[in-house]
Amino acid sequence: MKPVTALVGLLFVSSALACPVKKGFIAGGLMPTPAGYAPKCDGWAASSKEGLQSSLGTGQKMSWFEMYSVDAKALKFDNLITQLTRRGYTFVMKTDYGGTLGRRLRDKSGRFLDVSARKMEGNKYFVSLSLIKF
Repeated sequence: MKPVTALVGLLFVSSALACPVKKGFIAGGLMPTPAGYAPKCDGWAASSKEGLQSSLGTGQKMSWFEMYSVDAKALKFDNLITQLTRRGYTFVMKTDYGGTLGRRLRDKSGRFLDVSARKMEGNKYFVSLSLIKF
């Protein structure tokens, strides 16, 4: 019994850490991944996604979540937002605080794309994108 239990537990852990991005693309497959953006598919990404899901209110649902590790030189956050607006999203608001840059965009169906870049140790940022339906 123990080997089966361990295997089932491993399957659950593996699915929680599975990389949620379409390989070579960002924002749910909307555009090619910018240079220097490496998908982050580890426990940190999984716990970030879990935390965001638990903070959603009644009637809110996350369609997808992606996280990337990016060097400061490759971040080009404003350029990323411009590329997303050129692909059909409308700018809604800016939410910068502490070491985090945040932007909220809206698609034509009314879903919100939250994009944030959080400065980590050294010269790294974690960029996350999440599509939320209200």
